[in-house]
Amino acid sequence: MTSCPTKLHCFLLPRVLRRAITRTRFSGKTAAHRYNVGDMAVAAAENNMLEPGNLALVLQSHAILAFRNDRVVGRMESELFEMLRQSKATAACLATSLLSLSQLFSASALPDRSERCERSELIDGGARVALEHLSFFTVAQLCNLLQAMANFRIRGDRQVSALLLGISNSLARQTSELSSKDCGTIAKTFAVCRVHDERILTALASRLREKDVRTLLTAEELSSVLYGFAKFTSQDIALLDLLSIEVRRHLHALDATLMSSMLASLAKAGVSCPVLTGRATQILRRTLPGNESAVSHRVSHPCNLQLATFSELSALTMAFAKFQVRDSRLHERLAQAFLECNDSIQPIKALEVQSCPELINVVHAFAKVHIAPVKLFGAVMGLLLSRPPEELSTRDAVKFLHALAKVEYTILPQMKGHILAALSPHRLNELGVFELLKLAVAARKLGLDLPQLEAQVSAILPNEPSLQSQSGNPQRRPVSKRRRRKSARKQKWSW
Repeated sequence: MTSCPTKLHCFLLPRVLRRAITRTRFSGKTAAHRYNVGDMAVAAAENNMLEPGNLALVLQSHAILAFRNDRVVGRMESELFEMLRQSKATAACLATSLLSLSQLFSASALPDRSERCERSELIDGGARVALEHLSFFTVAQLCNLLQAMANFRIRGDRQVSALLLGISNSLARQTSELSSKDCGTIAKTFAVCRVHDERILTALASRLREKDVRTLLTAEELSSVLYGFAKFTSQDIALLDLLSIEVRRHLHALDATLMSSMLASLAKAGVSCPVLTGRATQILRRTLPGNESAVSHRVSHPCNLQLATFSELSALTMAFAKFQVRDSRLHERLAQAFLECNDSIQPIKALEVQSCPELINVVHAFAKVHIAPVKLFGAVMGLLLSRPPEELSTRDAVKFLHALAKVEYTILPQMKGHILAALSPHRLNELGVFELLKLAVAARKLGLDLPQLEAQVSAILPNEPSLQSQSGNPQRRPVSKRRRRKSARKQKWSW
């Protein structure tokens, strides 16, 4: 008689779960319902009566609303691991379960560890089983596996890398079945997991050249595709030009996250798109802080720099720098956004919690277009001075001086001592020839006295002019001698 309730639970569980998935997406009274569903699933698992499909539905119902229930989810992880060991997990169960677990992981709703297995063992076991039975998976299920590995952000794992290469080989043979969403998932997963396979990139490129597929890309999918091709420095300029046209089509609806991602990917790929950057510049410089009333009659654009994170602002500024967009009003807006950006964790400004390399990257991005916002550079200088000298590495100091020399920024005496501490003689040995030359040029422009640098440069390049001889008289470009214009008769016979 004790097994009757469990049998009833197993009979009702699929109906309850499907109702939970389809009807509770927009309901606020779901916590008690989720706990009841979890209790039914745990009761079925304790009596070895939980089916693979029901296990996947339990995890999927929790992942839809990012509902955290450590007891139930930990138990489901253990049951999935046992099913893998006993070869009971189906292709649909494995793909859906791993995707749901990865979505819970992204939402920080996974327990710290399950009851019987480590999560890394579960992922490795799932990857091994999937690799051995790839022929049983559909295209949609393979893409679910890829999305799961991207959400977990697994890099350098031998088993996961082998799975991705196996999926690449399978999908490259059925390119015609890939949808626009599948293309975005595939491109981003291989880039996030740092697994390079030219076959899948070629297959994606041929599929994305079809206009019907390309026009169905949403903004998020387009961002994923561009990120994947840019991460592996794709040289397919024709395809990237077509994708940049799609970016222009979505530009009016992009927020700061998507705009920074797309522009950074196009800049990394080396695609020149002046029309796109011109329109993006007009959108971002349309309103300045304290000047909203002048454009109150216009519809506000979703790309609000005041809501952007520090990393998004940094990527956006570097993208415009690589595109060589020299718009003072745009960079004034970006500099103001950096100063007003708040940290997402602590109630302080985001600049105050950044490391030295990230602060120097901000200065480097503005210096690439020869613009030096006074308030922003002053804030960065003050933050660098407040850090211990050993936090500033030698290469970061070279990059910082090179950027300041471009805009001819005057360095305070305290900052000079801070930088010279990072350029001690024994630390200069870490630099290569080109870095030494960059440092020599920057020190010459800024008037820094570095005798140890002069000795190293003269030892490597004896004909290079010394710093002391050039410090008061900076090197100037040779001016070509003007010649008289030849007559038409002489041009005819001397061409």
